[in-house]
Amino acid sequence: MRRILLRPALAVVAFALTTAQSTPAGAQPRPYSAVIPATGKAERGLFDVHRVDTNLFFEIPDSLLGREMMIMSRYGQVQDGLSQVGANMAPNLAVRWERRGDQVHLRATSHQTTADSGSARSIAVEQQNFAPVLHSFPVAARGDRSSVVNVTELYVGEHPAFTLPRAQRTTLAVRKYERDRSWLEFARSFPTNVEVRVVQSYSADQPPSNARGGALSYEVNHSMILLPAKPMMPRLWDERVGFISVERTNYSRDFQGVRAEQYVRRYRLEPRDTAAFLRGELVEPVKPWIWYIDPATPEKWVPYIEAGILEWNGAFEDAGFKNAIQVRRAPTPQQDPAFSLLDARHSVLRYVPTTVRSANSGGDVVDPRSGEVLRAHTNMYEAVAERMRWQLLSQVATAAVDKRYRTSRLPDDLMGEAIRYVTSHETAHSVGLPHNQRANFVFPVDSIRNPDFVRRMGHSGSSVGRTRFNYAAQPGDSVPPERRMGVWDRWAVYWGYRPIIEAKTPDAETATLHKWITERADKPWFRFASAQFGMDEEWDPYRMTEGISADPVEAASLGMKNLKVMVDSLLPWLLREGDDYYELENHYLQALTQWNRYAEHAAAAVGGSWTHHKRYGEAGLVYTPVEPAYQRKAMQFIDEQVLATPSWALNANVLRLLEHAGAVERIRAYQELAVQRLLNHARIARMIEHEAFDGASAYTPTQMLDDARTAIWREVKAGRPVDTYRRNLQRAYLAQAHHLLKVADNAGWSPPRSGDLRVGSDTDPRLNGELRITQSDIRPLIRDQLKLLRVESRAALARGVRDRNTRIHLEDVIVRIDNALKP
Repeated sequence: MRRILLRPALAVVAFALTTAQSTPAGAQPRPYSAVIPATGKAERGLFDVHRVDTNLFFEIPDSLLGREMMIMSRYGQVQDGLSQVGANMAPNLAVRWERRGDQVHLRATSHQTTADSGSARSIAVEQQNFAPVLHSFPVAARGDRSSVVNVTELYVGEHPAFTLPRAQRTTLAVRKYERDRSWLEFARSFPTNVEVRVVQSYSADQPPSNARGGALSYEVNHSMILLPAKPMMPRLWDERVGFISVERTNYSRDFQGVRAEQYVRRYRLEPRDTAAFLRGELVEPVKPWIWYIDPATPEKWVPYIEAGILEWNGAFEDAGFKNAIQVRRAPTPQQDPAFSLLDARHSVLRYVPTTVRSANSGGDVVDPRSGEVLRAHTNMYEAVAERMRWQLLSQVATAAVDKRYRTSRLPDDLMGEAIRYVTSHETAHSVGLPHNQRANFVFPVDSIRNPDFVRRMGHSGSSVGRTRFNYAAQPGDSVPPERRMGVWDRWAVYWGYRPIIEAKTPDAETATLHKWITERADKPWFRFASAQFGMDEEWDPYRMTEGISADPVEAASLGMKNLKVMVDSLLPWLLREGDDYYELENHYLQALTQWNRYAEHAAAAVGGSWTHHKRYGEAGLVYTPVEPAYQRKAMQFIDEQVLATPSWALNANVLRLLEHAGAVERIRAYQELAVQRLLNHARIARMIEHEAFDGASAYTPTQMLDDARTAIWREVKAGRPVDTYRRNLQRAYLAQAHHLLKVADNAGWSPPRSGDLRVGSDTDPRLNGELRITQSDIRPLIRDQLKLLRVESRAALARGVRDRNTRIHLEDVIVRIDNALKP
């Protein structure tokens, strides 16, 4: 068995740490009883923690010197506007304690690099990985094989590792740390961690609230957590499955070079009965994963939250474990004063009263040496219920059999079900699963409109992908709207958590892990691909956020049908006698957001490619251009549903309850975004390459630009008046064309510049660099489109234009084109 070295020269270092050296100048250690009187308050645990008057002492056993630990700092109470309770004040910090003579040092450690124990490389790695000294403490007294140090100023003083990070100080215009307004609240010690809570205060010119006082104060909980003496055996990450991961560089890996490796992030689950496990029986884990629900959580939501966490036991059963996750209600301070949700031993779901319309997982403690999740944390924000209401109304309410979705305030059972889904989604991240967009786009549209299929498989292959509800279902389909764990979720947990008992090293697992993947490679619901964000990067329709079905364009078309009904029904569905228009405004704006989502889904197909991650030996390519027929289908959707004036969004009976003006500008802004997305330089660049590779069989950039010009300027050829909305759309087209001709550019891709042209140097360019616009076909293509448009506009004017606004507009169009075409 190959042993990964976690601190390469450990034996030498340990000798230096625990052997007394010459006593440094200064005070000698005093007798133990003189420093720690019998009247002091003591907490027994990882370290014995002593409170003597206003001082805090750690009694650090010699056996823990050199052991790896992790510091996690989380807000216990916050001034309004600063952060959320339970959120990390700063990133986690790996540390270790050392003793040299009569000094104890706290040093920050890094685990980005490693080498095998005893190898020649380990010495060099250690020399390149020197641990900075965060703080030095004189030994106040020696106990029975322990050192007593005064850590008061470490926690209550202005130490950069234990106070507000510099970026936040800048944002809040902090002037100084106020030591006289800062104090120690308490210190507690447990078997594997020490918890110290302090109040810290600052003078600030831009405090988050109570600005007149110029003061900032909060309570922060610092956890010092002992990492396992024997790290969990890592499992090597694989892009075909996808897991949240940690990255390290192991210089003992025989790559004949240097290459980082990634380990999946996962909780340590080991079978209690290995023999029974090998017989195929479900077994209890050695250490189940226990979650605590915040006692501040509204009681009516607790059963749904508990169900959302426990749902993952189904996936762990597939991996061979029963009762892997357990949920308990955390006691209140009155029930158990010693219990704390900030105790780093506990995985918790915390209820946070905030206006943030979301939930998130964070505050985890992960062993950087192995990827082991030691502690997990989920925040359930109060306002997530509002977001759920918006999405349910815009995506589900039209087709739902249960008409109770058609309201501004859902019944508790429907909202509880939504909260259960959110909880399950966030728990997945703690389990180690990232957002898997690919798994959202696996089932045909007719399947996700079939109630029997949806009850059995769900409408998406994953509940972790960023998609919410089944917006493709139509009235009469009788499809259940609830979200459930998907087939990919179960598969990913199996792949990440199923023990391979015979394997004793990460490398020994790889053949089995690869076999599991290739056995399922022909099923799209077992695939992984991360999300794409931003116009330049959205090129795979199956990697878009908030989308569903193997035909996302068709799903978007069906979603638009539902959306139009929903917007037309806003008044009777939402409002009752005496209601204000808050809900009406928010649901209307959510409808526009949903419209824009559908536009994004379709645009990704134009000039796009499908992704199927593979390793050598698997048949087929990783990247395949989207079929030209499907790209044209997407263009038709964009023409009919995005570039066409959205009359459904212009109901005066709704808008004149909300605003005296603004609709014209709002539609202009959304359609300008659509034009910029379609005529994006990166999209055209991809289409240029598709044509270069595939020739006439590709959907060429010329064809796409012709189709776009036809869709946007239809009235000019037809000799029809151009109304306000279409004039704005057409000017957006001209503005984007001008941008591509006169403004847009980038450095493009350059060959490696290292002296020997070695590919892969840190300073060498990567593949898939941006196209150099000024030296590409982009500007000639756009110039050609403008010339054609100028001819068409002049012809329309020559035929005579009776509508005055249209004539003025076309005359302006010609001026703008002339200006754009000037050298």
